[in-house]
Amino acid sequence: MALTGFETFSRVLLGWLGRMLTKDSIGLRNDLVKARIPLLAEDYMASSIMQVLVTFVGGVLFVLFLLGFLIPQIETMENPSTGENFSPVSDKVKLALIGILVFALPALVGLIQLFTPGWVASSRATNMDRQIPYAASYVSAMAAANATPSQTFKSLARNKDIYGEISNEAAWIYHSMEFLGRDLITTLKEAVDRTPSERFAEFVQGIIGTVTAGGNLKLYFLNRSEYYAQQNRIHVKDVLQQMALFSEAYVVVAVALPIFAMIIAVITFWVSGAGMKIEEIHMYILVFGGFPIIQIVFCALFYSLSQEISAD
Repeated sequence: MALTGFETFSRVLLGWLGRMLTKDSIGLRNDLVKARIPLLAEDYMASSIMQVLVTFVGGVLFVLFLLGFLIPQIETMENPSTGENFSPVSDKVKLALIGILVFALPALVGLIQLFTPGWVASSRATNMDRQIPYAASYVSAMAAANATPSQTFKSLARNKDIYGEISNEAAWIYHSMEFLGRDLITTLKEAVDRTPSERFAEFVQGIIGTVTAGGNLKLYFLNRSEYYAQQNRIHVKDVLQQMALFSEAYVVVAVALPIFAMIIAVITFWVSGAGMKIEEIHMYILVFGGFPIIQIVFCALFYSLSQEISAD
C-alpha cells in the first residue's frame, strides 16, 4: 500500500529517527502486522513523531496567539455590566494553558500513537474470538459439501458482514494461495504468525497438523465446530448469569437506593437538633449528578456484557 503524503514527508524527514528507535522493536512490528496497519515500524514511528511535532508547534502558535493578542485585547475591553475593564487573566491560568496546549496535548497524541497498534490488534482478536464458533460451523458445512480449502477460505472471505475479522484473515490466506502461488501449509503457518487471536491460531494450527498427518479435514472441522459451539453455549450462559446478577444490583442501587437515600436525608436533616438543613445545591447534585452517573455506569456495564455474546 502506497504511503500518504504526510507519511511520505515524515519518512523523508524523520525516517532516520524512526529506524533508530525501532531497530530492536519486535513488539511494535508484530502489533502492526496483527493490527493490519500497512506501515513498516520505522515509517509508523516517523509518522507518529511528526504528529507530535505538529501538535507541539500548533500548540505553541495558539498559545502565542492567546497570550500575545487575544487575552490582552479582552483585558482592555469594558464590562457592560460594570463599565470597567475586565480583570486580567491570572498567571496560573496562563501557565495552565501553556501546560495543556504545549506539553499535555502533544504527550497525549504520542501516547495514543504508541498504543494504537496494540489496541487495534486486541480489538481484532476480540472480534475473531467472538465470531469463531459461527465461522467454524460455516467451514464445517463447506467441508461437508466437498469444498477445497481454497474454496472454503474464498467463500469465508466474502462474508465479512457476518464473520468480521475472520473474513479478513481468510482473504489473506486465499490471496496468498491463489495470487502468490504459495502452498497451503506455508500460507497457514504465516496466518498463525500474524493473527492476533489465539483461538483462530489454534484452529489454523489444527488444520496444518491434520493436513500434514494425512487426516480427514471434514472430521476435524466437524469436531472443532462442535467444540466451539459447546464453549460458546457455556460462555453465553455465564454472561447471562452475570447480567441477571447485575440486574438485581441495578434494582437495588439505581432504583431503590436513590429513593431511600432522599427519604432518609430529608428525615435526618429534619429531626436533627443541630440546625442542619438540606441546601438546594445538595438536591441538584444528587438528582442531576449522582443518579445519572449510576445509570451511565450500569448502561456501560450491560453494554459491555451484551457485546461479549453479540454476533454483530
